Amino acid sequence: MLTKLKTRIKRLFFPDIHYRLHRMPGSLKKLGTDYGGWIIPTDRLNEGSVCYLAGAGEDISFDVLVAGLFHCDVYIFDPTPRAKKHFERVVASASGGDPITLYGKHRYAIDEETARHLHFKEIGIWKKADQVRFFAPKDETHVSHSISNLQETESWFLATVERLSDIMRRNGHQRIDLLKLDIEGAEFEVIDTILEDKLPIGILCVEFHAGNGDLDPTRAAVKKLEDHGYAVVARENLDFTFVNLGLPNV
Repeated sequence: MLTKLKTRIKRLFFPDIHYRLHRMPGSLKKLGTDYGGWIIPTDRLNEGSVCYLAGAGEDISFDVLVAGLFHCDVYIFDPTPRAKKHFERVVASASGGDPITLYGKHRYAIDEETARHLHFKEIGIWKKADQVRFFAPKDETHVSHSISNLQETESWFLATVERLSDIMRRNGHQRIDLLKLDIEGAEFEVIDTILEDKLPIGILCVEFHAGNGDLDPTRAAVKKLEDHGYAVVARENLDFTFVNLGLPNV
């Protein structure tokens, strides 16, 4: 009975997705809150790194820590108005504004130097340049909107989206050292564009979304990434961290 219970719990929190866990020789560390944080190999980032973090919401604890620890440029992408307001509040607090605390316990460790490395872009990352609908969550207190209408709602706003390769080209970036995709179901199409365009991504963090509990798209995306040289180095439920083994660390 106890063994069956443990198996059920494991399946609930760690759904059956086949992958090979790659053991990193360096340091893996979780940065940020329990909700908004990510596990990354910290020895693969430095002050020259370029980081694109898509999907901010109202928790940019990971974004702030990456900018603060590595003194590198962090580009945050989110077209949601509430996300932009939250970012502006956090940056304002760096120069003497009111301290901002998340979940009653996590206080943003941000100063003016860290704030200078943070760049907010009010656009979404998608498979092509367009104007698309972002559908609201059912719970109005939640912030995350989705192109795929994950929660099947009727409320939406219109926002600009662009293909990742076009954004990189405009910014003059040849490679991305850290890419985070927490984009509410749009990750599958964006991953396809990354592989189609052969974009050099060093670390790839993806939160996969299983619409209606369907894990098949996630299984297919993980396998596709592994087939293209991305190795899973960490996982928390459906948050996966990959490292591109074919891209030299700089």
